[in-house]
Amino acid sequence: MNWRERFKDQKIIYGTGSLVSVLLVVGSIIVAAWLADWHQVRWDLTRGQTQSLSAVTRNLVKQVDQPLIMTAFLPEGSGERDTVKDVLQRYAYLNPKIRFQFVDPEREPLKAKEAGYRFSGNVLLTYRGKQQMADRADEDALSNTLRRILKTESKKLYFLTGHGERSLTSGEKDGLQVANRALENEGYEVANLNLVAQSQVPQDAEVVIVASPAKPLLTQEIGTLKAYLDRGGRVLIMLEAFQDGGLKGFLAGYGLLLDDGIILDYNQLSESLRLSPILPMAFQYGPTRITLDFKNIFTIFPLSRPLTLNQEAKGVSLLPIVSTMATSYEKLGKGWLQTDKADYDSRTDKRGPFNLGALAEIKLAPTAAGKEPAPAVKKPEAEKKAYLAVYGDMDFATNAYFNLFGNGDLFLNTVNFLASEETQIMVREALKAQFLMLSSQEYWLLFLVSLVFGPLVMLLTGVWAYRTRRARK
Repeated sequence: MNWRERFKDQKIIYGTGSLVSVLLVVGSIIVAAWLADWHQVRWDLTRGQTQSLSAVTRNLVKQVDQPLIMTAFLPEGSGERDTVKDVLQRYAYLNPKIRFQFVDPEREPLKAKEAGYRFSGNVLLTYRGKQQMADRADEDALSNTLRRILKTESKKLYFLTGHGERSLTSGEKDGLQVANRALENEGYEVANLNLVAQSQVPQDAEVVIVASPAKPLLTQEIGTLKAYLDRGGRVLIMLEAFQDGGLKGFLAGYGLLLDDGIILDYNQLSESLRLSPILPMAFQYGPTRITLDFKNIFTIFPLSRPLTLNQEAKGVSLLPIVSTMATSYEKLGKGWLQTDKADYDSRTDKRGPFNLGALAEIKLAPTAAGKEPAPAVKKPEAEKKAYLAVYGDMDFATNAYFNLFGNGDLFLNTVNFLASEETQIMVREALKAQFLMLSSQEYWLLFLVSLVFGPLVMLLTGVWAYRTRRARK
């Protein structure tokens, strides 16, 4: 049999075809693997993007413009390596300048010691000659560390003290420990400020926060706050019902009016959530940068008081930040508390909606020399305004309510706006398990497609293939 006859042999033809097919498949796999290693592509198809980094972290990663190395310290046999690698890969995927590596502290103890290694799971970030250690290899710890290493200097926030304000370190339900930690994770340095002990607001103050003083501020302190605003300062004031901290006249000067009332609300939504009328909910937000991204997001304001905006105030532009629903109403005074009659009374109560928060944009007055006053902090030349944000509630930012609905985002966005941190103003989505709720039509559609039509198509395809092969024989 010559070579031509051998070439026509069916066994050789089929064998050659099989070999070529195998080579093509193997080659395709090699090329695909090479392309995947050269340019990774990830899709997160989970509801709520639970396998992706948060919007806050994505903004941070975009700011990395020089090589950033993440070194995770974990033993080679540790079962946590795969989980940590998955987290680090998410950072590296978003920015090619980010690389990660693992170091076994048991095999390389000297290298680990020089890096400041303390315990398994530490991650060292090296960027622009600076090093910062993250205690854990999760997104919160890594992003917090990344934020610190990216910033050349931390902006400083001062909380007023000396009048029974809420404590930054208290873990009680009415404390601000959760808010304090959140501010630090945003990259701020938080400190206390006593205006009795010092005559003016420090020059490095980015924002001064007044957190519900139980006792009135002294006239001298109020004057110091006003002078700070006159220098282009930024102030956030949060007040409780029946406690204005002696700031009623001060706020009236900027067109923000207070009265001694409490907002109540009871509607179908609050009833379905079993909320008390003293916990009014809000989902209407003003045209401010603070709440620009608030879409279908609720906030809750326990025992809050309304704010009235006097748009005729000179040199001030007033904008509402958040307002109650139309079903809300205000009860004046404390008399109804003794009788426990919270129902709406058309004779004495006011109907909503009410402003729960407001932003005052204050135009700086020129000095006697015809120049703008010296700024409280260094700001861009275009910024010649002071800002005063006021909320008629304090509890929405406390430990008990900070992580409910959009409360924490509202507080952080307000501070970020006042501190001119525009990139950090956003809605921070928590990664939570969610139920898949199907209507009856969707349920039956899923049942028919997955358990009836799908198997039926496969069965008919198999029968057709079988009959086709039998017909060829």
